Amino acid sequence: MFNFIKKTFVGLKKTRNNIVNTLSKFHGKKYLDEEELEELEADLFQADLSYEIIDSIISNFKNKRFDEDTTIEKEFISAIKNTITIDSRNNEDARIYIMVGVNGTGKTTTSAKLSNYFKNMSFKTMLVGADTYRAAAVNQLKLWSEKLNVKFISNEFTKDPSSIVYDALNSGIKDNFDKIIIDTAGRLHNSINLMQELEKLYTVANKFNEKVKVILVVDSNVGQNGMNQAIDFNKFIPIDSLILTKMDGTAKGGVAISMINKLNLPIEFIGVGENVGDLVPFELDTYLKGLIFNE
Repeated sequence: MFNFIKKTFVGLKKTRNNIVNTLSKFHGKKYLDEEELEELEADLFQADLSYEIIDSIISNFKNKRFDEDTTIEKEFISAIKNTITIDSRNNEDARIYIMVGVNGTGKTTTSAKLSNYFKNMSFKTMLVGADTYRAAAVNQLKLWSEKLNVKFISNEFTKDPSSIVYDALNSGIKDNFDKIIIDTAGRLHNSINLMQELEKLYTVANKFNEKVKVILVVDSNVGQNGMNQAIDFNKFIPIDSLILTKMDGTAKGGVAISMINKLNLPIEFIGVGENVGDLVPFELDTYLKGLIFNE
């Protein structure tokens, strides 16, 4: 657990620098006047916090007296926690995981990282390559499976991902795999044929009377646009939770709390690096501390 906490803090460095620089401007102040509150509001937008979150922070700071016990950092965290309506997630409660998202989010690598996470938790894990459009993605996933020593199933002779998923689940459940992670093709919501294909795949996965979890993988660099992706995908299949990737390379890490607040969806993990172990379970308290404290 300590390692996960440390990785969270390291991964949020760019976002933290942004927010810390903002809050440090007001150290020593007992109150913030209207001009200072406006300056704070403008700076917080740069971290990609949503309007609702920022409004909660500003409202909390109005007429607030700051001292050694009531610091601006503590009140910042308190204001956000009072706005968040969902945090809890159980990333071990399903047997079948369908990984979805647009192109370029790091979905295939994240699928491999997720399999590594479950393997380290002593779950018998399988990877399924259901991207029938990009052979490189299937090959990449196969290489990951060999490196991690986890079972891999795909079928280069078919262009029907639902057929691959059916065969993989039939085999995986028969062989008592605990976790079956399905990597799907990247797609845009306006690609109707591809979205209908995803609907079919989801229907097939639900025929096995096992709990299915759909995880949307979002590149944290896209900021608020990630919310639009979740809304659009959710029109076709029910999104259960999110994984935010590339958190270590963005100063827009505030998007995580904005997405929780607006979408009412839990974040399962955040990606904080390129190594296979750099997929960190999302914990709200650790995340909020990582936004403003070094460790």
